[in-house]
Amino acid sequence: MIAALRRFVQTSSVVASVLLMVIGAAALAFPRPADAAALAGSGDGSAVTVSGKGPYADLKVTVSQTRNLVNQVVKISWQGGAPTVSDTTYAANYLQAMQCWGDEATGPDPEQCQFGGSSALGAGAGSQAAGAYTNTRQLTYGGLKDPDQQLPPPTGTGISYVPFRSAAGNVITKGNWNEFYDVNTTNEIPYARSGPDGRGEVYFETQTALEAPGLGCGEVPAGAANGSAGRSCWLVVVPRGTSEVDGSPYGSQPSGLLQSSPLTASNWKHRLVVPLSFEPMGRFCPIGADERSTLGHESVAEAVARWQPALCQSAAKTIYGYAQVTDDTARAKLVSGRPGLVFLARPATGSQVPAGQRPVYAPVALSGLTIGFFVESQAGFGAPAAVKARDGARLNSLDLTPRLVAKLLTESYQDGNSRFAPSTAENPFNLARDPEFRKHNPAYKDLDFGGSLGDALVSEALSDATWQLWNWVDQDPAAREFLSGTPDNQGRYGDPAFSGMKVNPHYRNIDLPLSDFPKSDPFCQQFEDHPDHPLCIQDKHPYASDMHAAARAAARGDTLARSTWDSTSTPPGYKKNPPQPTGKRAVLALTDTATASRYGLVTAKLQNAAGRFVGPDAAGLLAGQAAMRPSGVAGVMSPNPAAKAPNAYPLTLLTHAATVPEALTKQEGQDYAALLKYAAGAGQRPGVSAGTLPEGYAPLPHSVRAKTLAAAEAIASRAGTSPSGPGTSGDAGGSGSTGGAGSSGGGTAAGGGDSGGAAGAPGTQAGAAGGSGASPSTATTPSGSPSASSAAPAASDGPAVRTPAWVLGAVRYALLIALVVGLAAAVSGPLLPRVVPRLAAGIAARRARVTSPGKQGR
Repeated sequence: MIAALRRFVQTSSVVASVLLMVIGAAALAFPRPADAAALAGSGDGSAVTVSGKGPYADLKVTVSQTRNLVNQVVKISWQGGAPTVSDTTYAANYLQAMQCWGDEATGPDPEQCQFGGSSALGAGAGSQAAGAYTNTRQLTYGGLKDPDQQLPPPTGTGISYVPFRSAAGNVITKGNWNEFYDVNTTNEIPYARSGPDGRGEVYFETQTALEAPGLGCGEVPAGAANGSAGRSCWLVVVPRGTSEVDGSPYGSQPSGLLQSSPLTASNWKHRLVVPLSFEPMGRFCPIGADERSTLGHESVAEAVARWQPALCQSAAKTIYGYAQVTDDTARAKLVSGRPGLVFLARPATGSQVPAGQRPVYAPVALSGLTIGFFVESQAGFGAPAAVKARDGARLNSLDLTPRLVAKLLTESYQDGNSRFAPSTAENPFNLARDPEFRKHNPAYKDLDFGGSLGDALVSEALSDATWQLWNWVDQDPAAREFLSGTPDNQGRYGDPAFSGMKVNPHYRNIDLPLSDFPKSDPFCQQFEDHPDHPLCIQDKHPYASDMHAAARAAARGDTLARSTWDSTSTPPGYKKNPPQPTGKRAVLALTDTATASRYGLVTAKLQNAAGRFVGPDAAGLLAGQAAMRPSGVAGVMSPNPAAKAPNAYPLTLLTHAATVPEALTKQEGQDYAALLKYAAGAGQRPGVSAGTLPEGYAPLPHSVRAKTLAAAEAIASRAGTSPSGPGTSGDAGGSGSTGGAGSSGGGTAAGGGDSGGAAGAPGTQAGAAGGSGASPSTATTPSGSPSASSAAPAASDGPAVRTPAWVLGAVRYALLIALVVGLAAAVSGPLLPRVVPRLAAGIAARRARVTSPGKQGR
């Protein structure tokens, strides 16, 4: 019942979201460049190295990417620094980094920098102490005074702060955070440690005006023409030495730590600045150009967003809108009779395809599903000195078997559930405490991550990628044995050296594969001071909205948990936890390889059927694609988790574009064919600028590209051949049928012939159902698909964008449903923490009485 309720709300929300996305497709704008000249790839090789001066003359700081930036993660590395004093504190000799705006060529002022939000957690990073004012905007430090700093007017308490001045001109004169940023949104790095060799590295999130409205990075001035550059910003690194602003040594300060802010004049003068060039935000495609809608799963989103600017700047000026939806929604759209172009992983099966329809599938992007991670070394009690010296350093390896992944995804670790939950009380706390994990990852032997690494951030949306992951788990005999209830130190695949960990009983004998990630344990922790508000799984381990949100959260050290009780809120409730502090971050996220790359996550190596641990690099993805097998639908290959190919990455994802050509107008067929030709050509060139293939995808092999090109030709030649014609738009008008002796259902191989009948979907005009219907009244033989230089369609071709008729059918009540669901949520929201856990527990108890143990948690 609970699962059904969750699916109903989720489905209603998805339907409403799809409707809104389709209606808004005409206004869709990707944060990508508009300048055609920029399509050549100026962002490649944009790493910049800057050098310090004076006492920091030996310091050299390198930023891995400084052009074509979006909201992403870049690497900051350095050499020539002095080793940070103490491996348990930030006493002296460390770096501080922040993002700033500023239009002067010399760089920004302190007032233009986003810094101070982390001070809401106090000074330092977790248990590693730092001076009281080192991560603040404060300029008054008791008896310590900066002779170079002119103090602004103090607040009523006598404290002076560096004001924050936003890019829009707002000035906040007091406090360390404000309405523009706070502890949950700031991207500042208050403490970055230099190792014994003077080297170090950190990963910095660059934020656009969407994430950091006070900085305005990437914004295009109002009224500017298409192609105008977005606002540039700055990365500022302030090195800290061993002396304070008045020249006194750090050891003479309270607690023997540096005390002052990096924004004070004597520290600020040593700053290193690096200009950051952002992709312009807002519209960059020609206004009034034709638009062709596409929609599909998330795995292709990064590629489509990168290709779209290049396509709309071509001579045809066609805009390709994109709406992210589930694979199920994409399949439904494909067979709706008004298919447009969809992106999906698995094809529509014969039972889903109406009689006579002949979908065409074209491979367009090769990527992978991965567990991306941001884990910093954290020495356990009694760890050797060499291990302690690496505290805060980013870990770059993680090997996972299907059984370890099953443990993570079934709330079987205590820290993936609750240390108070009886269902997992005998299990290890987390991965780092699991002997099986340590067997495959000896580098983690002396590390302790507290309450982290018990689970991974996962998306709530249904997806074929999730189905593929569960299928990989299900095909592994050791994982299947564990899920049946056998402890990991027993059975055919157990190891006596392991802990005897058992699957959470609410997942025992779970039916696999699934297209989602259930959270089935109903345990809720009770508290005496707020007994009506238990802490449940969805608070401690919530879903991410999608893989993009999961990856970004992991890159920020953010578990998304809401487990901090706030009795002062109205009504009282659990508020969001802040991100983990620098040096103490340990978060896993299930995401696609392109998004993992965008946010700088390291990707785990997964054990394939050959027993080897393989990462999702280009070689692993290409080997995974080569090991795929026919899906049963012409033109589509499916992953093969049982393949013994030694170098194959087991969760390789091949995205297909799909449409039903006969349901398109001639012009639509040509436009979609042009998109596929670009995807198979210039769109497979790796790079960081518009029109290229983002990192995290592997270029398609030439044999696969040939299939895409053949599919493009088939779409262009077959589109518009229905006798009655699909009207002015395949998304708006009806579709007729093509007669012949064809078959129904299934798909058409890329570049396949035109034999067979294609029937219009129900509700189309004069649609004949399959069989031996009449031949087309007109058999148009195209002279070829349009090239990038083909002319734009004339206005007489009719409008290219309308609210699709299929939306007005099955989802005509989506907005009403969304309003009803919203009203129900508003009314029942405060009651859910009390009612749902108890209802779930009651249902679980009843099931335990009436079903066999093998069906618990179903």
